[in-house]
Amino acid sequence: MTTDDGPTGVDPADGSGAPLPREPAAKDPQTPNRDNSNKRERPKTILALMEYAYSEAGRKLSLSRKDIFELSVRPEDEQAEIDTVRQLAGRDTLFAVPPSLLSSLAELGSETLVRGRILDLVVVAFASHKLFEGRIERLTEQRPLEMLTAEEVNREAQRITFSALGLKEESEFSDASRARLRSNAVSALELFRVLRDRWTSRQFIEDMSATVWDAPALPSAYKTAALLATARNTEALSQVSRHFEHVLRNSKRETEKAISQAREQELRAITAEALGKRLAADIEKARAEAAELASKANELELRLSVERSNRVVDKSHHVDDYEALRTQVIRRLSTQSELLGDGLHALRHGSTGVAEEFVDRALTAISREVTRLKELDGGVQ
Repeated sequence: MTTDDGPTGVDPADGSGAPLPREPAAKDPQTPNRDNSNKRERPKTILALMEYAYSEAGRKLSLSRKDIFELSVRPEDEQAEIDTVRQLAGRDTLFAVPPSLLSSLAELGSETLVRGRILDLVVVAFASHKLFEGRIERLTEQRPLEMLTAEEVNREAQRITFSALGLKEESEFSDASRARLRSNAVSALELFRVLRDRWTSRQFIEDMSATVWDAPALPSAYKTAALLATARNTEALSQVSRHFEHVLRNSKRETEKAISQAREQELRAITAEALGKRLAADIEKARAEAAELASKANELELRLSVERSNRVVDKSHHVDDYEALRTQVIRRLSTQSELLGDGLHALRHGSTGVAEEFVDRALTAISREVTRLKELDGGVQ
């Protein structure tokens, strides 16, 4: 016979083997004493188990692990089980039975099929109570953001009215009754999450501490000590203490890690600040150098502009000088060409003296012109 480790009451996260803490169920004064409870016939079917649980009206069920593991799922009983739970749950005004039943299931464990059937019937019990009206789909929802929360159940229990519960008189629903309904409803929801949704003891304790175990701290150390010393379930107190010790250890580690990271970040900030100052000084120096270079560039640009203007003027003068010189050279060469022509004519007619004079005058003029041009070109030979 195989079993599912989930419903044994062991936290699947830490595997400590410690049972989940729960508050002892308050005794219903209208329920008869259980002097002969040990003589009661053990439930053999799930239907009998549900009838037995509701007959106990929220008291701790007197069951053994053997009793649970001998149960079997019978498909032919399914409708009878649902009808019975609906009928019995309708009279469970303070929702006392589901947390008692789920606590036994968590403590003793069960086969997977048996656990599934009991959880399905507990959903029927949830659906039969006004507190959960319109919320059953969210009770069975698997998506975390859509799931019904302990905070919502706690809040709704604090404002539900006696008339909504089907009671005739307001006196039938005292503050103590409301507190018990609130505790039972949240406890049942949290146990249901642990058994069906595999919640850890951390999730269970945190939700219970925020909603049910929410009494303010006592101002007197004497009263606090007396209350803790006389607590009936010291094992439950131990589990809660171990949980918060674990929380404190984790918080200490996270705090030390945060302090270490803060110091590291502070060192980085100091380093970054020093680097920033150096970079700022470098930037300021670069800006000064850039300003100096820009000034020099402006000066050079101005000088270049002046030089360009001068070159334009010089070019204009050179062009004028060139034209004047060209005109002058052409005119002089033309004159000397005429002299040479005359000298050639005189030579042909036998007047060598005249020819020599014309040639000499022409050569003299040409020599002077060549000399002048050389002087204009800087004395180049």
